[in-house]
Parts: sequence; C-alpha cells; structure tokens
Amino acid sequence: MTNEVIVDSQAPMSTTQRPQSALRRWLSWAGLCLLLALGLGMRLYQLGQPLERDFDEGVYLQSLRAMSHGFALYSQIFYSQPPFFLESVFPVYALAGQTLWAGRLGIALLSLCGLLGAWLLGKALSSYTGAFVALLLTLTSVSFLNESRVLQADGPSVALSLLAVGLAFHWWRKPAGWRGLLLAILSGALLALSILTKFLVVPALLAVGTLVLIRFWQLIRPPQGKALPARGLSFWAPVAGILAFVLVGLLLCVPFIGSFPVMFESIFSFHTQSSADFRYTFRTLTLPLLAQGLLTPLTLAGLAGTIVAGLRRDWRVIPLLLWLIGTLVVLLTQRPLFVHHLVALVPPLAGLSALGSPDLAALSRWRRGSSDQSQRTLSLASLIMVIVLVLTCACAIGQDLLYFLQPPHPVTPTGPLQRVARDLEHFTKPGDLVISDEPLAVALAGRDTPPWLVDPSSVRIHTSYLTLQDLITASQQPQVRAVLFFSSRFRLPEVEEYHNWVAQHFHLVRVYGKDSIGYPQELWVR
Repeated sequence: MTNEVIVDSQAPMSTTQRPQSALRRWLSWAGLCLLLALGLGMRLYQLGQPLERDFDEGVYLQSLRAMSHGFALYSQIFYSQPPFFLESVFPVYALAGQTLWAGRLGIALLSLCGLLGAWLLGKALSSYTGAFVALLLTLTSVSFLNESRVLQADGPSVALSLLAVGLAFHWWRKPAGWRGLLLAILSGALLALSILTKFLVVPALLAVGTLVLIRFWQLIRPPQGKALPARGLSFWAPVAGILAFVLVGLLLCVPFIGSFPVMFESIFSFHTQSSADFRYTFRTLTLPLLAQGLLTPLTLAGLAGTIVAGLRRDWRVIPLLLWLIGTLVVLLTQRPLFVHHLVALVPPLAGLSALGSPDLAALSRWRRGSSDQSQRTLSLASLIMVIVLVLTCACAIGQDLLYFLQPPHPVTPTGPLQRVARDLEHFTKPGDLVISDEPLAVALAGRDTPPWLVDPSSVRIHTSYLTLQDLITASQQPQVRAVLFFSSRFRLPEVEEYHNWVAQHFHLVRVYGKDSIGYPQELWVR
C-alpha cells in the first residue's frame, strides 16, 4: 500500500511562507517610509529662498496675508480658484510663521499625499512591484517636485487627485465589508477636495467613475445562472463614495453662499473669458508646451506600460487611459497654458507605467526559454519594460540633481526684489497698504496690498477683471501709502494711464532699472 499525500490548495500558509510574507511586507513599508522621508527632504531643501519661482506665489502670499487679517475670499479678496487651495494651506501658513517659507511648507506637506497616492495606486495595480514603480516615478518627476515647492494650486490638486484614484483602485480590489466602504468614502471625499483645489484635475473623475460604473454593472448583471447579489456593503460602498463627493463639495461651498455670484464669476466666468481672449495662443503657446510635456521619459514609460497591459489583456488600462486623454483635452483647452499646468500629466502616466510593471515570473520563464509563444512575448515585453523603467528613473534622477545644482532662474531677479523690499520697509510702516504689479516684493517687505488687488496679473487686466478705475479707486484709500511699478503689467494698454495718475498724486523716491519691456521700475510714495 502506497502512502499518498493530499495537497489542499486552501490550506493555510506554511510556517516557512509566513515569515517570508511578513518580512516582505515590513521591508515594503520600510521602503515606503524611507522614500517618503527622502521626498520630504527634497521638498524642504532651501524651501524658503526669497526668490520668485512663479508670479502666482506673490498673488497667493498676499491672499494668505489678507486672510490672516480677517478678509474673506471672493467677496473681499480676489481669488480665481476653487476655495480649498487657500483654505488647506492657510492653517500651516498661520502656524508656521506667516512667511513665504510657511506658505510653501503647506504645499510641500500636501504633495506627500501624491507620493502616498502613487504607492497605493501602484500596489493596487501590480502589487509591491507596481507600488515602488509608481512611487519612484512620481518622486523623481522634476515637474511634480517643482510644483511641490511653489506656492501654487497645481501641485496640491494633482497630489490629492492621485491619492483619490489610488484609494479608488484599492476599493475596486476589495470592495466588500467595512474596509471597502471606508475606502470608497475616502476616495470620494479626496476627489472632491482635489477638484475644489483646482479644476485642472477634473479628468480624475473619468478614472474613478469608470471603476464605479463597472462595479455597478457587475452588481446588477450577475453571470449567467447566478442570482442577483444582496445589496450589502459592496453595493452601498460606491453610493457612499458618491455621497461623500457631493457632500464635501457642498460643505466647502457653504461658507461662500452669501458671495456665490462673485465666486461663480471668479471661478468660471473669469476663466471662460480668459480662454476667449487668449485663444490666439493655441499654436504659439499651447501646442509647443504640450509637446514639451509629452516628450519625456515618463511618457515613454507610460506608453510601454500601456502596451504591456494590452498584451496582458488587462482591462484596468481603460480608466487610466481615459484619465490621461481627459487630461490632454483639459490642457488643450487651457488658455493660456503655462508650464506648471503640465504636472497634471504625471499621475496617469505613472499609473500606466505601474500597470505594465515587469512580471518576475514571466522574466523567469523567459530566462528558462518557454516554448509558449504568447508567454515568450509577455516575457520579452517585461524585459523591455525593465529597461525602459531603469532608463526613465535614471534620467529623472539626473534632472532632479540638475534642478538642485542649477536651479531654474527666478521669474524676477532676486537682487532687485530684495532692494525693493528694503525700500518698502523704509518708506512705509506696518499697516500701510502698497499697490504693485509685483505682489511678492510687497509681501517680502511685510506689507499688504488691498485685498481686491492681490492679483494684478496680465490675464486679469486683459480680461477687464482689473480696470484702470479699480486701480484709481483703490489708490485713493488713505491706507495706501505707496505704489510700485516693477513689471510691465501696470503699463498694459488697458491701464497705462494709471502711471500718469500716480505721478499727480504721489512722489517718486526710487528708480531701480527697467522691466522686461523697457519701462522704468519705480517706487512712488505719499
């Protein structure tokens, strides 16, 4: 009689497998913590340098200063973004010292949500291999790194949307029970927060919405011969996620019900008018910038991941592709399009790269020489994917090192900016208001601009949302003690008479040089 050994596929994991699994899990969490710490260090390095990385930094810094004085968004402070951006940054700004560094610190901390989101998305798509691929690609993206260090809405909105999509894919994997319910609610809430930070990330709705629709389809159309499943938590989880999305959006807008017409005008009408006025920039600005954003190693990795996913017949490539295509459509319709908008391409490309992460088992079969043609094709694709990912990360790391060793030139030279700040401190006192087309210089001096003039951008002037009469009316306030002409914005045809008016009511105390167009940079006081 022979002895037979029956192997039960449902038997619990052996004692040798358990330590290996636990060790792998702990090593993965340790790697995540190490990369998050590295990401935080990259963001904090020389974060508080008193230079202008983008004109919007001065706009938002003055907006935060006005909020700290009790002024309200939209009704008193001109603000052209959805409400959550400044509301999310303001607590960190207030607690960390109300400086430029404090404002940027809020952005840096919010950007870590994107790194965590990349990890969760990659893990949901391709286990721990995909988690590290997505995290490394996002961490080393110089575009995402730069927007994580600039006081702007683009970085936080992209980070929150990436976290929302990552949680949505995790919900898809394990939709049952209270865990699935919690993941759905968190994903819906974070998706609302990301969109109400900046509408640039609205296409993330396509990825999450596709997952929700497919799940509902599976619940209401069970396989042939099977009964309709009971409406348990698996059914109500996506419903709860949708409700969380709607409720969070409403709660964020409730404080501004009294100023809703102004809010709508600032968020929607201002941008539609801007798109109409700057439609001529499509060929000269939009297409070249979009080509610049797509001709990157990350795009190559995303394309390779898409091909590998297609070979594997992995349907999850569909929501990721819809996310990417939707983002491209938004960028194509953005007028005017700026470099910082291109950061929206990073999350869907990182997700596609993670989806095509190399299959270690397939690589092993390729090494042994499998006779199955389809398996050999998948093995070769996995090998090519490894090469592409290594080259992509190497190139991205090189760009990061260059970013820190040779930082991008500031929008405005630092020296003149600091000289202006010193003169404003000398000629004005705390509490005085300063009107300027360079709001960062005023903020560096510890002075405020009138709340409605925190944004003197050329887009606002061209669209007539800031008029000559607005400037004159504000300048007549007794609290306004100085006017600074530093860029060419106050020399635009729509408001060029403002200089003559200032010359009649203020006296000139400093001339610093000439702006980019050739107009003198002047400080006038009274």
